[in-house]
Amino acid sequence: MQFRIKTVSALLAALMLIPLAAAFAGCGSEKSNAPGQAETGETTAETAAETEPSDGLPPDLRFDGAKYVIYSREDLIWPNEMVTDEMNGEIVNDAVFNRQKYVEDRLGVDIGVVRAPGIWGNEGKFFDRLRGSVRSGDNEFQLVAGYAYFVTALATEGIFTNLLNVPYLNFDRPWWNSNLRDELTLYGQLYFAGGDLSYTMIAQMFATFFNKSMAEKYAVPDLYETVRAGKWTYDTLYELSASISNDIDGDGKMTAEDEYGLVLPIGNQCDLFFPAFNQPLTARDESGDIVIKMGDARAADIADAVLRLYKENEGVFAKTEDKEDTHAPFIHGRALLNIAVLNFAIDKLRDSSFEYGIIPVPKYDESQKDYHTLSQDAYSLFCIPKNAGDLEMIGAVTEAMAAESYFSVTPAFFETAMKYKYSTDENSIEMLDIIRAGALFNFGFVNSVSCQNMIHIFRAMVQGNTPYASLYAKNESKYQAALTKLVDAYKEMQP
Repeated sequence: MQFRIKTVSALLAALMLIPLAAAFAGCGSEKSNAPGQAETGETTAETAAETEPSDGLPPDLRFDGAKYVIYSREDLIWPNEMVTDEMNGEIVNDAVFNRQKYVEDRLGVDIGVVRAPGIWGNEGKFFDRLRGSVRSGDNEFQLVAGYAYFVTALATEGIFTNLLNVPYLNFDRPWWNSNLRDELTLYGQLYFAGGDLSYTMIAQMFATFFNKSMAEKYAVPDLYETVRAGKWTYDTLYELSASISNDIDGDGKMTAEDEYGLVLPIGNQCDLFFPAFNQPLTARDESGDIVIKMGDARAADIADAVLRLYKENEGVFAKTEDKEDTHAPFIHGRALLNIAVLNFAIDKLRDSSFEYGIIPVPKYDESQKDYHTLSQDAYSLFCIPKNAGDLEMIGAVTEAMAAESYFSVTPAFFETAMKYKYSTDENSIEMLDIIRAGALFNFGFVNSVSCQNMIHIFRAMVQGNTPYASLYAKNESKYQAALTKLVDAYKEMQP
């Protein structure tokens, strides 16, 4: 059996000097906290609900049994995101059920759902049904919970209502993501909104998972303290990854059966690095026009760093996403680090044989002020069809649903399920707050499907092992033409 255990670099040695706030040995071995801790989380959420502002709607607002139907996906984690048929004892499911009943009673409405296949590969049929409904003139759907990456392509088809004109929707309230609103508002138009109404927006946020046993085995500096000190950066990630690359089965080649510093699939994870390193695809210039920022020197430096991580670091296990063994080394306890969405804890680690921690995705360097992340593009964005019916009712119900999500569903998912059921220690709970606070949205990210899939440039770069400069030069004119076409369409539709 051949082992190649690399020495810890000077960079990692320096990190060991960061004061230790909590030793790994102090963490419990159970996946969920003690019952008393879970109850504390629930009490905190209840106290917040009593002291936070209300939904802001008139207290006597009623709609006499009006129907409010949500068009939503039926696949994977999305069937019960908006409406669930019954309580089943699962924390999030029951919070969604109670949200529906509360809003129905609060406003005198009947909330329903129409589910259809709508994930990657089925999005065309999902949106064709929506188009057909609008063009036929019926009011089948009052709200659409669409696949974020694809639904924005419909923005300029004239089938959605400008959300800025919908009564009762207040995008200054904390249950709406203001960064997303600001990025997607163009020429007085906003067709998509997101926030607490979609708990999958949190579930799809990228984070770094680490194996605590391997961290102890290889004397890795306290990663929680590294994060707190602002020293969890690309360079630190690179060095840690490179320090572990062991052919543990002795077959002379590195496979999914061996030991690695980092599991980093080729696919969605590639999209992460521009937002995580606080580099926008697009920005507004001094006149307010949207311009592409992918040709900036900083963008090129980031791209070169990402390509080195994937192609030159021997400690990185990188397989094309959706292959059966994509995350295998980490799932089976043979990798120190794994970058994945938060839902990975629920989907893949609930029965793990080892204890893991959760920290943010690293910063690019120490000059970057905050840790940032990307919500992988399958989360739900919300829009209102043009022929949806009574906008006063629709706005009130949507606002009430979003507010109640803020008060009950998000705490159920984030505070209780993620923090207490699926994370393993108090340090990870603190890290989850940092991750959520650092989510970034950008016009170019969210509208990438209309701009020649510009956010996928790192996928092409890594898959083809192609220098970023040449790849961007090849595609720049296409990106610019597509962006100009999109912006011009918004101009033509402006009020």
